[in-house]
Amino acid sequence: MYRNLLISWTNFVINRPWQILTAISLVTLLALYISITQFSINSNTAELIRQNTPWKKVHRDFMKSFPQYANNTFVVVSGKTLSSVSSVSKSLEAQLLSKSDIFQLVYSPANDKFLDSHALLFVDPEDLDALVSNLADAQPILSSVAHDPNVRGLFGLLSNALNGGEDVPDSMAGFATLLADNIDRTLAGNGSPVAWRDELVKRDSDEDYYNIIFVQGRQNFGENLPNAQLLQEIRSIIDGLQHPSKDLVEIRLTGQVPLDNGEVQSAIDSAQLAASIAAVFLMFILIFGVGSIRIIVATYMTMTIGLIWTSAYAILVVGQYNTISIIFLVMFIGLGVDFAIHLSLRYQEDLLQHDTKGALVSTNRDLGPAITLCGISSAIGFLSFVPTEYVGLAELGIISGGGMLIAVFVSLTVIPAFFTVVKKPVAMPQTVALNSISELLHQYRHAIIAVTFVIGGLAAYVAKDTYFDYSTLSLKNQGSEAMTTFRDLQERDVITDYAISYVAPDMETARRVKQKLLTLATVSDVKIPADYVPNSQEEKLYILEDAQFMLASTFYGQANKTRYGNDERTVAIDRLFSASTRFIQSSGTNDSKLLAAIHHLNNSLGTLKRSEDHLKIQFEDNVIPPLLLELQWLNRAINVGEIQFNDLPRKLIERIVSKDGEVLVTITPSQDIVPVKAMREFTTEVQGVVEHATGRLITELGVGDIVIASFKTAISIAVISIFVILLIALGSIIDTVLVFIPLAITTLITLAFSVAMNMPLNMANVVVLPLIFGLGVDNGIHVVERFHESASLEKLMLSSTPRAVLLSTLTTLATFGALSFSDHQGIYSIGVLLTCALSTLMIMTLIALPALLDVFSRRQANRRSTA
Repeated sequence: MYRNLLISWTNFVINRPWQILTAISLVTLLALYISITQFSINSNTAELIRQNTPWKKVHRDFMKSFPQYANNTFVVVSGKTLSSVSSVSKSLEAQLLSKSDIFQLVYSPANDKFLDSHALLFVDPEDLDALVSNLADAQPILSSVAHDPNVRGLFGLLSNALNGGEDVPDSMAGFATLLADNIDRTLAGNGSPVAWRDELVKRDSDEDYYNIIFVQGRQNFGENLPNAQLLQEIRSIIDGLQHPSKDLVEIRLTGQVPLDNGEVQSAIDSAQLAASIAAVFLMFILIFGVGSIRIIVATYMTMTIGLIWTSAYAILVVGQYNTISIIFLVMFIGLGVDFAIHLSLRYQEDLLQHDTKGALVSTNRDLGPAITLCGISSAIGFLSFVPTEYVGLAELGIISGGGMLIAVFVSLTVIPAFFTVVKKPVAMPQTVALNSISELLHQYRHAIIAVTFVIGGLAAYVAKDTYFDYSTLSLKNQGSEAMTTFRDLQERDVITDYAISYVAPDMETARRVKQKLLTLATVSDVKIPADYVPNSQEEKLYILEDAQFMLASTFYGQANKTRYGNDERTVAIDRLFSASTRFIQSSGTNDSKLLAAIHHLNNSLGTLKRSEDHLKIQFEDNVIPPLLLELQWLNRAINVGEIQFNDLPRKLIERIVSKDGEVLVTITPSQDIVPVKAMREFTTEVQGVVEHATGRLITELGVGDIVIASFKTAISIAVISIFVILLIALGSIIDTVLVFIPLAITTLITLAFSVAMNMPLNMANVVVLPLIFGLGVDNGIHVVERFHESASLEKLMLSSTPRAVLLSTLTTLATFGALSFSDHQGIYSIGVLLTCALSTLMIMTLIALPALLDVFSRRQANRRSTA
């Protein structure tokens, strides 16, 4: 019955080809208009999974209590010197705060005036004691500059020290080198303010200092790139920042907003790049594989029309794309030509026995059922995710399933209409490789079957180690600034995204919960609001009292009111130059480091004294004002009293205590929780104490469990549905099983490949396995149908079917292979795994399946005929 319908439809098309092509053109133009004007991407990656799970509700409640943690951008300022990082981040924060119309929240705890003034109370007692010792060594210099804030005050003290001969302290070497280096940089035109705080606060490590500014702005998911304006504004402020120490630091962006925005941009860029690569590959494959310009034009025409129709269908039915479903626009380039190639090559073959119209009718009549069956099976492979909780792949399934049925209709309509109005394509060239395969199959079909099952067994053994990567971060561009910065912060424990958060109703509950959680072996630390108050304050205040006494004369002495100008500055430089010269000539010191430093200073002073006045002033500006600022900070920092929780900055308190008095508890793991087993153990133990905990770990486990459940549902639906449809269409359980054997072995080989490449299944590439059955069964159907039409295995391999299978697989392979050039890790992994799967399927379909059919299916046919 369906064949009769195909015959009637084909006759209808070829009797009025221009009217059909005109109608299709008009519909295509309308679909193109809809696709362009209504195109949109739902870039809220949180909506890829249904939102009605318990852990999602807990997370929403957490965000209601602490909205400051939602949709943040981290502006990370890092560098080798504390002074440069601190001063640049303060200047940058001030610039961001001035844009209150764009940024809802801008806050850097390290830049808070209260925390800055009380910074020494947050230092460990041992480090604070060492700091005070450093201040004692520097006290004469600090006092001299405080009383006479210019080069005269600084150089006068140094001149007196050098004139003292051998009594020069060892610390003078580092100080002399500091001044000499700054003189040299100033004279070279790249002078910068001296980082005095780094000289006062010494540390053994050479790791970078970090300062993070938390920025929260408006978010608009209606835009293709959410927060694009926000990020653009931040980068504009960074680029326009004028600060003398800007070149000494690195400013990078990370956090949820840059990561999500980068993923969306990566998905769009990847789709565009893959589409371009696929189109080029497709052209080369068709040129060398078909050899007919008319078939190439027909194939491209069919693909383009189907792509535009599918795009409009997606907008009308689903309403939008997401960061996963957008890849179907690339996938269709390969899938859309599949049916056109089979029909065109079969038409080319039938022209040997029929005229144009007869060949077109026989092509649609004989191949149409297989094409339709392939479209349905492919659609099922995609649609298998629709009943699941995985919205991202469900929308991909709806778009792709409809796209495959559109491809069937367009192919069965455009191909006969097009070839009715153009000349016949050139004769089909022989495929030498397929002739060789035919001989190979005939002689070694039993050995081929044995090798196929051995390979399947080996693949199954390796595939048992397949695992699922729960991290949503694995989908993002690992080389992007946001990801590299994020990993940097994680590795240095500046910020960890692997902590669990719990909202306690009050402070007392938070304390009790902390005590319970610290008994767990999987928990390293638990932080509650009380922990933000510095500990050992009594001991630290006692140390600071010593500093107050020691620096009293520095802060409260009389300032030098005498005249100061260019002449006095020049005299001070001359005095220090003369003192350093005499020290070098007469000193009997054995300290080679000190002597070398004084030599360096003497040479630099000699050049400075001969330079123009503006360079001397610039040097002074690089040295004196920064030191005065540090003296002001030091005066505030050592003259502090004990602080309580309510004394902390309001912005900080709001980040750990909600408006309703709820208290944030942060729990960090005691082990590496990247392995899923460790991650689950940590979260399970924590939730055993506090049920309503949240955080990335819990979210990722919840998402991962949904994805795995969705995958199991999808693969079951795909396998069972396709098996039933094949059984009905082929009318033979033997043939159905034989078609499934290559699919099953391909699945095992693909999983084994993922293990060998250390490319685990993730939220995106789980679609590959259902697609193996949905797409892979197509070629199996064509081979089985043609096998039963042919009188022998040799005739099957010499017909147009194997050649069409080869070309259609190559075109699909080129499309999915193009996805492997993507920066988006989810799309990239889909491309790589589907490339492996389709390559394996091509071999299995052209070699293993014909051998299986020749041994088992024909034997079954012989039994039926004998009976």
